[in-house]
Amino acid sequence: MKLILVRHGETEENALGIIQGWSVHGKLSKKGVNQAKKISEKLKETKIDVIITSDLKRAIDTAKIIAVYHPKSEFVSTKELRERNWGEFEGKKESDLDWNKIGHRHLDGFEKPKNGESIDELNNRIRNFLQNIKKRYPNNNVLVVSHDTFIRNLIRIIKETPNFKGIRNEEIYKINI
Repeated sequence: MKLILVRHGETEENALGIIQGWSVHGKLSKKGVNQAKKISEKLKETKIDVIITSDLKRAIDTAKIIAVYHPKSEFVSTKELRERNWGEFEGKKESDLDWNKIGHRHLDGFEKPKNGESIDELNNRIRNFLQNIKKRYPNNNVLVVSHDTFIRNLIRIIKETPNFKGIRNEEIYKINI
């Protein structure tokens, strides 16, 4: 199976530094729509059998833009691909939080936010997702449209490395599993 990983386009909330997680669906900014269109153009000649996207609006909107060139591809949205649940931090500006007191939010050792998700819970969700798609789509090209922390940890798990920094909004990351 070939996985094609894409992060959703920039949202208005990203531009304002607002932590989105699960409760803030996010609205693609003009720049985010243009990023999704660039990805769509880059992938228009790529064989995509299945498009699997997070069920959060920012990812679905990005996936729909990409799907324009892939109308026959199966289109699936799922909670499994959501960003990490940031709990009490969602809806707040990153700049308003004292990360020195609460820990840097991208470190694997970061504590579970109140009403949120630990890194271990996120990684277990990622492992379940990988197990499910390997069974369901073993010989397919699968486009995954998700979120920064999810994609970063997905690649870390697949490559068995702690040192993957993630992908930007306009990047495409391809990996065979």
